[in-house]
Amino acid sequence: MENCCILRLFILVSLGSSMTLACGKCDPDVPCPPLPSKNCDVVQRPCHCCRECARRLGDHCSWATARCASGLMCVNDDGEALVKVPRFLTYFKGTCQFVVIQPIVVENTDVIERRQRI
Repeated sequence: MENCCILRLFILVSLGSSMTLACGKCDPDVPCPPLPSKNCDVVQRPCHCCRECARRLGDHCSWATARCASGLMCVNDDGEALVKVPRFLTYFKGTCQFVVIQPIVVENTDVIERRQRI
């Protein structure tokens, strides 16, 4: 079950990095709101002209929000986690959480074979 979720995560990340959508131009006459000087991980969303603070631990996250702050991932109810939610995943909604990625366990024979190849 856990391997299935990891595979789904890699597929979502791969799709997100390979698909891009065209953005409109920014109007230089439209001012951006000021950012706080403290406790703000400054990010800029694709297709948005102004920079903003990243979402914090426990904040709602989706394709329509800024990404989660450094060290956090957007995790949905199915346990799928993304660093940045691409715009085409309009159904993906979650909360910013710490994510511990489980290491992949290999058998000792694999390690020995790798050492022999070096």
